[in-house]
Amino acid sequence: MRYKSVLMLSLGLLGSISTTFSYAEDEFVPEVLTVEPSIAPGPSIFVLDQSWDGASWVHIRSAEDLTSIKGSLSAGVVSQFAMSKDGKSAYTASVYAKRIMSGPTESVLEEFDAKSLVKKREIILSPKMAQSAPQLSYLEFSADGKYAYVQNATPATSVTVVDMEAGEVLTEIPHPGCVGIYPALKGNRFSSLCGDGTVTSYSFSADGKVNNPVKSAKVFDADDDPVYVHVLRVDNDLVLTSFNGNLYRVSDADEKPSLVDKFSYVEGVEGEWAPGGVAVMTYNKANNVVFMTMHSKAYNGSHKNGAEEIWTISLDSKKVVSRMPVDIEDSGISSLAVTDGKDPILFAHDSELGVVYRFTIDPKADFAATLQEDIAEDVGHYDIVWIADK
Repeated sequence: MRYKSVLMLSLGLLGSISTTFSYAEDEFVPEVLTVEPSIAPGPSIFVLDQSWDGASWVHIRSAEDLTSIKGSLSAGVVSQFAMSKDGKSAYTASVYAKRIMSGPTESVLEEFDAKSLVKKREIILSPKMAQSAPQLSYLEFSADGKYAYVQNATPATSVTVVDMEAGEVLTEIPHPGCVGIYPALKGNRFSSLCGDGTVTSYSFSADGKVNNPVKSAKVFDADDDPVYVHVLRVDNDLVLTSFNGNLYRVSDADEKPSLVDKFSYVEGVEGEWAPGGVAVMTYNKANNVVFMTMHSKAYNGSHKNGAEEIWTISLDSKKVVSRMPVDIEDSGISSLAVTDGKDPILFAHDSELGVVYRFTIDPKADFAATLQEDIAEDVGHYDIVWIADK
């Protein structure tokens, strides 16, 4: 009886309300949502916000005003990101987990139009795809763009080669004990960094036949001077940095990679300085300089520490030409990206706060850096920045 009384009371209230209120006579006009056909013109940055517990995102911001949001792309968990060399296409390689916590997963390479952000196609990858923090060297393309290379780890390492014209996997190239993908400037060939201190070259033919790997002589000591998997392309060479502050320059012009040069950029500097972060260095071609994230009082395991300073290293003089204190409280700057012009713009990702900063650089004033007021907030804590000039 009690429930019946409550129900009757509720109905009575509803009836009372319906007779008490009146409605406007104007016809309701619903709002029509529209989608811009393309992102706003001008230079952009693409910021990968990698997630391990849900969708990863790629945030697109104006490179001239980081507060201007242009759009976003979504992908699966632990996504990697890359852009085509002409800047017309954006790619994600990520994992879609059917049950999230357990069960089957599917690894997918997705291609997007970089202007409209519309997905053009997807290609199923090997389930061996490495589920790792963002790395520029885990999703790469051949020099002519005909092939995509995807890093695998189970933890045994290999590389999946995708035929982009056919839209399907061509072959898998084992590279045990090695990691990272550094495409040659011509041909179907790439190099990797190996635990024995060598840089090893791998190649294949158009029918998927894999050739024998070719190892360099020992380049670095993985125990005494380990190197970051983040590597720069400088003209015809690959540039590596070690945890201890040594810069290695390796030629991959021939099938057998070879060491061209090595120098220390911390020797003679007090304070036990060393690089730290993820994408710890970036190259400005116009001035032939490398910008590096640096922290003091380095110790075994501090190679991921955020930057206290950003150093500018001249590849001409092999010297540090400027040291820019990072005037940001509790800085977690761990990744850098820079434009190619004579007056470069430097972008820095702070993994602690999940933001991207923009610095203007003045080469005429010893590469002095000025932090701009606008910042890109809420772009995630597992980020790497790509610059699209057009």
